[in-house]
Amino acid sequence: MPKPLGRFDAESVRDSWDRVADAYAQGQASGVDYYRYEFFGPAQLALCGDVRGLRVLDVGCGNGYFGRALARRGARVTGIDISPRMIEHAKQQEAAEPLGIEYHVLDAALLPAGLAPQWFDMVTSCLALQDMPNVGKVFRGVHALLRPGCRFVASITHPCTDTPFRVWEKDKSGAKRWLCIDRYFERGSFEYTWSEWGRDFTTEGFRAPLEDWLGWILDAGFQLRAFKEPRPTHEALRTRPELEDAARVPYYVFFDLMRPVTS
Repeated sequence: MPKPLGRFDAESVRDSWDRVADAYAQGQASGVDYYRYEFFGPAQLALCGDVRGLRVLDVGCGNGYFGRALARRGARVTGIDISPRMIEHAKQQEAAEPLGIEYHVLDAALLPAGLAPQWFDMVTSCLALQDMPNVGKVFRGVHALLRPGCRFVASITHPCTDTPFRVWEKDKSGAKRWLCIDRYFERGSFEYTWSEWGRDFTTEGFRAPLEDWLGWILDAGFQLRAFKEPRPTHEALRTRPELEDAARVPYYVFFDLMRPVTS
């Protein structure tokens, strides 16, 4: 369960991800992040649709996973992240497999600073917004960067299941019986522990109920095109039975948003 934080701002988030960037990148390379590679990552890519030739900004790009997936599909990608060390890892991946991606160290809450307004055909964010202190500012900045009629496709951890109290009840064999959750309406910053990644490490994040997320989206001027709660495909469950819990309760939310033509 996450622990409450006394301080949660751009500096603390930057320091947190700089500190764990190497362990995070090593964990991803080991294949332990199969939820991303075999479940919600492909699902978010499918939601993005045909990106060939589009100018795409990936917000909170981390070490570059989602931006590389978009670039392989023909997008012209720019990635930003608050962590200089994460951007170093992303640039190392780009050097090893050039895809024409540009990376910049940038706090997403400062957008559109540093980038041209109404320049991008699409903006994405893959499971990063809940790690940012000023989400409302991020939505407004993204809105300013999009051309009218274009989309922001973002994923977050599901507020209904990513709660301050969250425990799977298990039977004697260790099989998961049901998920126990509580304190859904609590808002605040928390420290999260990542286990089973070779070594444990912690990062910072923020949680809020869905009504807050929808409020930030609408206040920024977006239209909600679609709201998705992804489930693993039958093929993914056959090849990775460990994803079975994600077929029973929603772990993630996808927002498919559009900057209206008239805004």
